[in-house]
Amino acid sequence: MADLIFSIVLRSNNTWRGALVAKKNTKEFNMITHILKAAVVVLPALVTGWGAFAQSATTPSDEPQTISVMSRMTMVVADIEVSKRFYSYALGYQVLSDNVITNRVVKTQMGLGPDRTVRFAILRSSHMIDGKKREGAQLGLIQVGNPALPVMKRPAGADLAAGETMMALRTTDIKLVYARLKELKARILLEPMTTPDGRETELVVHDPDGVRIHVVQRPDREVADQPRQ
Repeated sequence: MADLIFSIVLRSNNTWRGALVAKKNTKEFNMITHILKAAVVVLPALVTGWGAFAQSATTPSDEPQTISVMSRMTMVVADIEVSKRFYSYALGYQVLSDNVITNRVVKTQMGLGPDRTVRFAILRSSHMIDGKKREGAQLGLIQVGNPALPVMKRPAGADLAAGETMMALRTTDIKLVYARLKELKARILLEPMTTPDGRETELVVHDPDGVRIHVVQRPDREVADQPRQ
């Protein structure tokens, strides 16, 4: 097989082959011949080895793969009515349920004693954006009483801290969102700002409990689909 491949290599370049044939009885020809034959033997092994390495790097292993999808993000709030108003009126969420939790097992799972009062609301975001139905992850709101929970200490101003939660929301009307946030006297960290290429407009706001939210609007599909420069 090595001799066959070697002969094909020589025939693929008539000029170089002619030069070698002219020196067929010289030491240089014999040396080059041995080098090429060795290369023909070694290269397939290298190619095979690299192929196996590339496949192992891209092919999932035989170990079970974990699968997870965020179905809901739940936040502990100081006043569930204020938070429901903020997310529904300003950001367009719909309230799916709002109940008092009495099940002791559920309270234990939350790390709460049986005498604590727990109110749990679930909100949903489902809208048409860019002609497509967008189903966002559900948002849970929990208020604990008897007694009320202490308030987390957050950084001053717009500073960030390790462990802090940040949310990103997509909207179709950032002007309306901005107007309603101002109406609710929400703490706006960044006024609506449009990128130089016009691809998107973004504002940043704190929710009633200090969770940082980035609200983004992409003006239209034509602009949004243009590649970044």
